[in-house]
Amino acid sequence: MESAREKSVKGNGYSCGSLSPSRFFSGVAEDFLYSGTSALFLLVANLFPGYWYFSFIALFPFLWKINRASPKGAFRLGFLLGITFFTFCNLDAFFLAPISTIFKILGGTLLFGLWGWGVGLAKQFFGFNPVIVSGLWVLFELALIKLGYTSGLLTHSTPTTPFILRLATLFGFGIISFIVVLLNSLLIKAIEYAAKTFKAQTIEFSISELTWYFVKKCNLFSQRFFLVPQLRGPLVSSIF
Repeated sequence: MESAREKSVKGNGYSCGSLSPSRFFSGVAEDFLYSGTSALFLLVANLFPGYWYFSFIALFPFLWKINRASPKGAFRLGFLLGITFFTFCNLDAFFLAPISTIFKILGGTLLFGLWGWGVGLAKQFFGFNPVIVSGLWVLFELALIKLGYTSGLLTHSTPTTPFILRLATLFGFGIISFIVVLLNSLLIKAIEYAAKTFKAQTIEFSISELTWYFVKKCNLFSQRFFLVPQLRGPLVSSIF
């Protein structure tokens, strides 16, 4: 007999095993692996201008994981990405103004978490839409710029080529971030489509191979379809 508490927990979509601390911390560690990798790529693209091209794959690990997460899990992913990125960006400021630096890190982390939550929430209604993800990122980056957290995450890391300057003049610097996040998102969609196509071809090949084995094993063409009996030939007496 199940207790009333166990029934209520299962009714809410959770099992007793999912509430164990070990499973919770393993989930956090897995999320940190994806969010921390994206934070590392963002740091490299922003701190080392020669490696600006890292921005075109910076959000790929984070978006890959958030594509399979609930809004609550998406908020946690964004929180881990934000706290990793802003902590390493403000290491030198800890010795000058530790209190204000801590508040700055917490504020930026909260904005990252809200952006992740927004992506997870939009995914429930519209699926993983690269245009929506890119638009939400532009709003998030504009909020960071207006609040004085940064001069731009992806916009700041891209090189100032004439083509990029023309785009920024026509549409503003947000268009650069929009394109970069759009490419990150489209890369995920392309990999998922390729994996789905390859899986379908593998299943089709396996079915064909199984069918051929069955036909070969049962001799269907020679014994069933053409009705040719096995070990049958002319009488020996008719030859002489």
